[in-house]
This record gives sequence, structure tokens and C-alpha cells, in this order.
Amino acid sequence: MEYHIEKVRLKEGEIEIRYPITKILYRGRSKYQKIEVVESIFGKMLILDGVIQLTTYDEEIYHKGLVTPTYQKRYRKILILGGGDGGAAKQLINLNPSLEIDVVDIDPMVTKIVSEYIPEVINNIFDHENVRLINQDAFEYVKKYNGIYDMIIGDLTDIRYEEEEGSEVNALYSTEYLKDLKRILNREGVITYHVGGLNMDREHILTVYKTFEKVFNHVKVYGVHIPSFLDTWCYITGSDRPVKISRRYVPVSDVSRLLEL
Repeated sequence: MEYHIEKVRLKEGEIEIRYPITKILYRGRSKYQKIEVVESIFGKMLILDGVIQLTTYDEEIYHKGLVTPTYQKRYRKILILGGGDGGAAKQLINLNPSLEIDVVDIDPMVTKIVSEYIPEVINNIFDHENVRLINQDAFEYVKKYNGIYDMIIGDLTDIRYEEEEGSEVNALYSTEYLKDLKRILNREGVITYHVGGLNMDREHILTVYKTFEKVFNHVKVYGVHIPSFLDTWCYITGSDRPVKISRRYVPVSDVSRLLEL
């Protein structure tokens, strides 16, 4: 039997996670990354550069956790960074079909492959009249943009260690970039990123938390258990106004605990 294997650092050690693969639906490489779609015990699985992005078993949990806890009914215009699989935009349109949503994802192949092999996730969301897919580098898009969004969502590739493949994405988690995002954010608005597993990605979560603290007056971390990720998946939200998180999500109120094992 073939396995999808992910290795997770834990201080000086390493955890190896093996996911049994029952069928390979697609394997290829775009201009930007390796793309795989396989069938597993968690249903269909999208893997980019060797890292699981979503599964049909629980992608709804992940995407609802990303968009619903900090969404406000008064929001009208929303920016999604990454999100080429369409899952985050789909959840937002479910909340309010009249929202104006821009999805900025550098890789059109992700959308093409998900549309073909995992249509139940994307659900033709980019055919919606209020959803615009922009295939552009998120860093460059924000740098040149002069409008205002009410909410910004980071559905980006996971932050990486500098020597790892794809670590260039880390620029999208930097203080410089967050300040640029704040420039195009409504004063009453909010920015929400997903930042990794509470147990497996503590170092990265703490790093991003400290970065958010440099930019926003109010920063919160919350999480929800996602079975295929084998962890409580954490999200971080920043705003210059107090943010209220839905009680169905687990607040991580004492960030210092992220350093404890």
C-alpha cells in the first residue's frame, strides 16, 4: 500500500504521519508547486508540495473555522489570499450571497485540478457573479491595491521553516506584509489567518502571534479540531477593534502555553 507521509518537527524530534492512499486521482506539477489529489481514509485529499491542504471528510470544518467566527453582517467586500480551491469563498457566499469577494491565488492549476477532481469542494463558486478569481501573487496584488476591504482572510500555504520547499510563502506572514494589509483594511475590519496545529505547529503559531501583535491592537487565537489534520487547528485574528469569537470555537487565551509540551 502507498502512503502519503508528512514529517512534523517537535523541538529536537520529528513525528512522521502516514496516510494510507487507496487511489491516485492526479499527480502533476504546475509552474509553482507539486499538486496531488488522492483518495484516502478521509475521502479525497488535496496535497500541495507534500502538505495536505484539505480533505472532503472535513474541509467544511476547516473553512467554516476560517471565515465564520470573525465575520460580521455589516461586511460587504472581502479579500481572500490563497483560497484557489474555492472552499472559503463558498462558505462566505453561504453566509451572504451579495458579498463582493476577491480571491487572489497565484496558481490557476489549483482551481483547475480541484474543479476537475474535487468538484464538491469548489461547487462552481467562481461562476458566481460576486466572486472574482485573480491569479496573481498575493504580495504584489496587495502592494498595488488602493481600495478598501472589510475583511481579509489568509487561506495561504502553511508557514514553513526557511530551508523547506515553498518557504517563500513566509513573506505573506511578515510584519511588512501585515502592515500593507492593514493599509487596505476598513478601520472596523478584521484580518484572519489559519496558522497550524496547536500541538504540532506551536513554534509557528507563536511567531505569527507576535507578528500580529506588532500590527494590531487586538489579537486573538482560536481553534477547532480537524480530524484529518490530527490536531486542533488554530486561527489568528487581528483588528484595531475588539473581536468577539463564536463560543463554538476553542479560544487559546494564554498564548504562552504554546511553548509548553
